[in-house]
Amino acid sequence: MLLGYGWTFVYSLFLELQPQSFAATSEVARNDYVGRILQLRYFSFMTLTTVDYGDLAPRSPAARTMTILEAVMGQFYLVALVGCLVGLHNVRGSNPRSRA
Repeated sequence: MLLGYGWTFVYSLFLELQPQSFAATSEVARNDYVGRILQLRYFSFMTLTTVDYGDLAPRSPAARTMTILEAVMGQFYLVALVGCLVGLHNVRGSNPRSRA
C-alpha cells in the first residue's frame, strides 16, 4: 500500500513540474487537487499491479520512465513476497518436531 501511495506523490510532482505529463480520457480541472490525487492514485495502483486499463497514460519521457520503474518494482515485490512465503513453508515442513 505504501508503495502505491508513494508513487502517487511522485506522479503528482511530475504533474506539477510538467502539466502535460499524463493524458487522461476524463480530464480533471487544474485547481481540483483532490481529484487529481485520486486519479494519480488510481494510476499508481494500476501500474503497480500491471493491470493498466488505458484510461490514463504517461506522455512525457520522465513520466514513462517512472511508470516503468513502478511496474518493475511491483513485480519484484510480488516475487519477493512469494519467495518469503515459500521459504517459510519449507522451514515449517522440515522441522523434525512437527512430524511427531
